Amino acid sequence: MSNKNFLNKCSLNVNKQFDETAFLNDLTYLDYYKRMRLMALSVFKWENLPETMNERFLEKTLYYEGLACFICDENLGFLNLKCVPSNYLNVYEEAYKYTAYSINYSKIYDLDNLVLVRNNFENVPTDVTIQLFARRLYEAERTIDINIKAQKTPVLIKCDEKQRLTMKNIYMNYEGNSPVIFGDKNLDISGIQVLKTDAPFIADQLQDYKKNVWNEFLSFLGVNNIEKEKNERLITDEANANNQQIDLSCQTMLATRQLACKQFNDRYNTNIKVTQRTFNENSFYSLDDYVKEGDQSE
Repeated sequence: MSNKNFLNKCSLNVNKQFDETAFLNDLTYLDYYKRMRLMALSVFKWENLPETMNERFLEKTLYYEGLACFICDENLGFLNLKCVPSNYLNVYEEAYKYTAYSINYSKIYDLDNLVLVRNNFENVPTDVTIQLFARRLYEAERTIDINIKAQKTPVLIKCDEKQRLTMKNIYMNYEGNSPVIFGDKNLDISGIQVLKTDAPFIADQLQDYKKNVWNEFLSFLGVNNIEKEKNERLITDEANANNQQIDLSCQTMLATRQLACKQFNDRYNTNIKVTQRTFNENSFYSLDDYVKEGDQSE
């Protein structure tokens, strides 16, 4: 084989391996991101919304945009839409006018003729934070994959170029979990060197790290995530402090939604309510539990 053909073949193998690695990287990140996004979109429960309003679209708007609005359209009735402020602000840095919009809809409303629904008091979207959590979990998960692979193949083989194909076939049996690897009587092992990589096993530590990141993510959403065994060991003050932190995290998003409900109800005599979804008190949402339940992502 000429040097040029050999280099081309090596390049194809490297590119194939790179493509497979990039695919797994993307798949792992998207898997975590979609699962976490679905949980973030399901934190709050809206009740008594008019039929012309849509809870799913409302939460998606707040998740991605950080700001939505309730309006009363003279033809379409009550709607929840995306909105953008004008450049002219009052003394409280609120726009005098907002453009309410969606597909096939765009209309300017005065501040007094719509109700703003904020994701939080800073109108910060949830998506940015979810992406950061997903990235941390993805990095840890792929590192675990690599670390486990290193336990399976903890050697580098140095041999003559003439023996490359032979060594490659032997290594394929090794990587394929073959209990016995055979070599014929002409196999020359005198020029072969095996170098140990001695990669330490850290997958268990990374798994604990993943659990901590997952629990931090749940705390961000305002979901109690203390495992039952750990909860029983906590003293009262520690448990109360943790519960207050989780509750405050939830209130940063719940309070603005409830304020929008009050303003709209007072204006249009409706009875819209929003609450945090509750779960059975015996359910403790950890990473392991969620994975066992199966991925319900889109």
